[in-house]
Amino acid sequence: MIERIKTYFETLEKLSTVELDQSIEKLVRVEKRHVALMIAHIAEMARRRGHVECGYKNLFEYSTRRLNLSEGSVWLRIQVANVCRRFPQILLALADNRLSLTVAGLLAPALTEDNVERLLSDCAGMTKREAEEYLVALRPKPVFAPSIRKTPSPPVALPAALQLSEPQIMAPRPVPRVSPSILEPVRPETFNFRFAADRKFKEKFERLAEVLGVENPLLHMAEIMEKAMDIALDKKDMKRKIARRRERKSRKDDNCRQRTRPDEVSRYVPSHVRERVHERAGYQCEYRAEDGTRCRSRTGLEIEHLRPFAIHHSHDENLLRVYCGPHNRLAAERVFGAAFIQEKIDASYPKTFSSADGP
Repeated sequence: MIERIKTYFETLEKLSTVELDQSIEKLVRVEKRHVALMIAHIAEMARRRGHVECGYKNLFEYSTRRLNLSEGSVWLRIQVANVCRRFPQILLALADNRLSLTVAGLLAPALTEDNVERLLSDCAGMTKREAEEYLVALRPKPVFAPSIRKTPSPPVALPAALQLSEPQIMAPRPVPRVSPSILEPVRPETFNFRFAADRKFKEKFERLAEVLGVENPLLHMAEIMEKAMDIALDKKDMKRKIARRRERKSRKDDNCRQRTRPDEVSRYVPSHVRERVHERAGYQCEYRAEDGTRCRSRTGLEIEHLRPFAIHHSHDENLLRVYCGPHNRLAAERVFGAAFIQEKIDASYPKTFSSADGP
């Protein structure tokens, strides 16, 4: 079996990226159809209580023990199975790959005869987060009250001399669980945030409230955090930099534009050119696959020269594009070769010190 898998990997290595992408897409569609059929089977098993006949007390235990499904996916499948007889449209949307299993599980409890077609249509192609935000308009959640609380410490064991002779009389207190971080929509325009942080974060938060002149910081946590984010975005966000530059109606030449010789062109793209290129791109990677799919990355964006600067020494704005890091490297590898680019990357990092190098 291992040799067959190794042979299969060798077969995959011979495929082009386009062929590999098409193959994966076909497999995903087959998988989605099989998932829909599996959920139909689970629904029928639940209807006839077959899991009990098979020796399992409930459908969850049957699915995890007998079918060896992951606990997270079992809940989603059961959610869909509970409604798929009443609304078979959800299985069709899942089989056609219009919905992911996660989104289907979120939608299942909200479906009615009046909204089933609209919900399945509106949520087609949505991610989990997008579907959650969509559903809070139908089912609002309670909004958290702002607070700062210290995580309880685990119980301290008593010295042996102070312990009861019959320890079974006093059961040990359980160690408190740390609540996970939360970011969830609760209203169409409101979100609940919850996370744990250390004492230094708390002290910085309180100091920030003082610096901003906000009294009673516990009552204004959202306001303080929003001001802190505005300060960071004003300093780092390219879009805000452009807005401030235009409001001032003045341009300053970048120091890096100065040339050491009249015939020398700096590799550095001038700031005002970079800003226009980013704005033209909508602050999103401009790379497109052969089928027209555009990269959705909005972080780590870099300027890519369609005519490599190392060859043409030009910053022609019409030939500049905004790419994310991986797509910028891909473009460079297509021109100079993957080995050459990797060599340049390795050369740009200092050699790590090892014990073999001596003291």
